[in-house]
Amino acid sequence: MSVLKNSTYTSPARLLSLGLTALLIALMPAIAISENSPAPISLFKANYSAKFSGLNIDAVQRLEEIEPGVYRESLVAENFLGKIDEQSTFSLTDDQQIQPTEYHYIRSVLGRTRREVQQFDWANKRVQYRKGDHTKETVLQPGQLDMITHRLQLRRDLEAGKKQFSYAVISRGKLKQYHYQIVAEEILQTAIGPLNTVKIEKVSDDNRRFTAWLANDWNYLIVKLEQSQNGDSHTLELRSAVVNSQSVVPLEQDKNITEMKTMDGSKL
Repeated sequence: MSVLKNSTYTSPARLLSLGLTALLIALMPAIAISENSPAPISLFKANYSAKFSGLNIDAVQRLEEIEPGVYRESLVAENFLGKIDEQSTFSLTDDQQIQPTEYHYIRSVLGRTRREVQQFDWANKRVQYRKGDHTKETVLQPGQLDMITHRLQLRRDLEAGKKQFSYAVISRGKLKQYHYQIVAEEILQTAIGPLNTVKIEKVSDDNRRFTAWLANDWNYLIVKLEQSQNGDSHTLELRSAVVNSQSVVPLEQDKNITEMKTMDGSKL
């Protein structure tokens, strides 16, 4: 039996791929390093739920020290159709600059797997990108980052009190510029409870919209994000997290909410 296809049909596998990829691009790890007095890398594990075009997605994000001075940040996002695993290995230079060494992206959807790898050769100032049989080399300049490590640098800059953010990012062997700005500070209601957050937007001239809320009391862990493009949208929300071996807990509820009102709702 033949199946008629039209330009508006999007298969479930394609929806999963788009949703998980957008999720991976948007997710931001929690790390805090002061510009004047660098703090240790904040290790964490966070669990998220997301929805993309009606499909539910679960994600787990981790930042761990795999050997002294070497760190790995990873994100695994999956549902019943497939799985995406993204990770970056990095270290800090003597002057506390983030220096990526290897980036991996593996996507498995309905039994089909795609692998992408970026290797950073700082000694020879080259970065090599591999996808299947395709290989591409690019000149590597100081300060250039990958998709994960530029978000780490965003954490550092937030901690330093900056208000605007611009990063040189090598993605799929190509150099891109990413710009963000702070637009507000809010107490956001979450599955954990109310959290202090900084609201950030990506600066873009096209119809892509990206907004994220980061928990400034918890090393700027991502709490919520919203992203839309060409009529498609998805959301991501934090369910639970542990930062530096401490469970993320909500702000203490203001007792005045109950203590400063009478039974009929008027103030005492």
